[in-house]
Amino acid sequence: MASIKIALPVTLLLCGLMVIGSIQSTEAQKGKICPQFCYDGIEYMTCPSTGGKHLKPVCNCCLADEKGCSIYLSNGQVVNCT
Repeated sequence: MASIKIALPVTLLLCGLMVIGSIQSTEAQKGKICPQFCYDGIEYMTCPSTGGKHLKPVCNCCLADEKGCSIYLSNGQVVNCT
């Protein structure tokens, strides 16, 4: 009977620690899920933090590091990332 009284709190403690650990690791990742598509004919990209400097383009706005970037396509179209 004594072993059951000790085992239950220990089990609950371990389960609680596992839940807390999984919450913290999820918050630390802060990842985002991006669609798997690329615009056709991407020439370059600009972002507010670099001014007008032409940057290596990414496939779509979701993959841009910051908001406000623009992706320039070879057909003259500009995709503004918000």
